[in-house]
Amino acid sequence: MTRTIVVHSHRGGTGKSSVLANLALLIAAGGSRVGVVDTDIQSPTLDLLFRLAPGASLADYLLGRCEIEAAARQTGVPGLYVVPARTGTAALRELMSTGYDVGLLPEGFDRLAEHYALDVLLLDTHAGLNNESVTAMASADVVVILARADRVDLSGVEETVSLAGRLACRRALVLSMAPEGIDRVDARRRAEEVYGAPLAGILPYVPEMAALYGERIFAEAHPDHPLVGEFRTIISALDARDEVSRA
Repeated sequence: MTRTIVVHSHRGGTGKSSVLANLALLIAAGGSRVGVVDTDIQSPTLDLLFRLAPGASLADYLLGRCEIEAAARQTGVPGLYVVPARTGTAALRELMSTGYDVGLLPEGFDRLAEHYALDVLLLDTHAGLNNESVTAMASADVVVILARADRVDLSGVEETVSLAGRLACRRALVLSMAPEGIDRVDARRRAEEVYGAPLAGILPYVPEMAALYGERIFAEAHPDHPLVGEFRTIISALDARDEVSRA
């Protein structure tokens, strides 16, 4: 049975899409069949990270131009398939002017999972809450909430945690871009006490990530870097179902 994991953040700039791409690559490299859907139609990223050529997209599926299966692209990693949000701006303008049936999203997720016999389906979302992000979260077994390790960003996580609780999906919090020397024990205590979400990982800020300019996935470019070990820690926490609580 396919496990659906949604990666979400209240604000932009958390590295959400990059984290999702790294998790997808590492899970697939471990032998699982993995699907990725970029539901962030407003500001897509995954087509760039996975270096996908122009072609069918989630937007084309929502506009009735193709089946969702046709929008999934194979990557250089066996068993890893990616559905980009869109290519170009014409589809975005059309979706904004005509709208679409939001019920097509969960239907498409189910069809992808069945067609490609996926073990894991990862859904990227737009920062904040909109139709696509809420629909994705409603389809999730686990919602991974990303927040930067500062008070301003953490203040917005409560809204997302509350929504995830109402949807009754399991949830985990990941702190990103943590400064050097952060007290990890204190950060875990505060996150879990204040927001009621277990902390699955703390990702430090690393200059090597910024140096990639979003042109490559970090785990692909620096497979032996300690940050990749942190990504693996998050994967292990998500696999240990007793460590990811249900609201």
